[in-house]
Amino acid sequence: MENRLRDRIARVLTSTAHSLVDKIEGLNEEGILEAAIREVDGATEEVHTAQGESLARKHHVNKAIERLTQERNRLEDEAETAIRNGREDLAVAGLSRIDDIERQLPELESQMLDHKAEADRLGQSLESLKARRAQMADDLIALRRTRAQSPVAGGRVTGSSPQIKADRAENAFNDRYAKATGTDRATLHAKEAEQGKLRDLSAVSRDNRVQLRLEQLKARIAPAAPSSN
Repeated sequence: MENRLRDRIARVLTSTAHSLVDKIEGLNEEGILEAAIREVDGATEEVHTAQGESLARKHHVNKAIERLTQERNRLEDEAETAIRNGREDLAVAGLSRIDDIERQLPELESQMLDHKAEADRLGQSLESLKARRAQMADDLIALRRTRAQSPVAGGRVTGSSPQIKADRAENAFNDRYAKATGTDRATLHAKEAEQGKLRDLSAVSRDNRVQLRLEQLKARIAPAAPSSN
């Protein structure tokens, strides 16, 4: 989930909870709850859009994986054909491309899992927002009933039930929010010097892998040596 969207959810929901706690016993309880519900609706729409985008990215990565897998399979057949026809140069070109593909696939698969996890997290946030909105709507109905049934003094509803409801709503949502939008983020970036060494190692390893593939392919398709009598 993007930081901006995380901040949006946090700002909407935590500020809403604080507003309820601080102002629910003010002169405009209904207006505060109605505004809070509108804020949650706006956040819900934004999260829903972000979830759709994440699912779309997952789909595109999955299609790329399928395309590269098909290309790898085709190149394997073509490299074998090239060896059988004495065109080792063409086989090396095909095997080099296969090596590139096989190094891309794990990264793409990791991206696909990341997009799926992101979509799942956004789905959890949606559920939390929906639960929060339902709770607010219930509180608004209860407040209106209380205002209609209870005597008022100085334009304010007597009793402490709105404050109690606000406290309960805040605590319940804080639990849900913490589970749905945790802020722990692992960072696994290597140092620049180490990355440079890894790039050099990768280039050497690639040449070795291609040569090994070539030798294995030759051994696999080489005709069996005739037996001596």
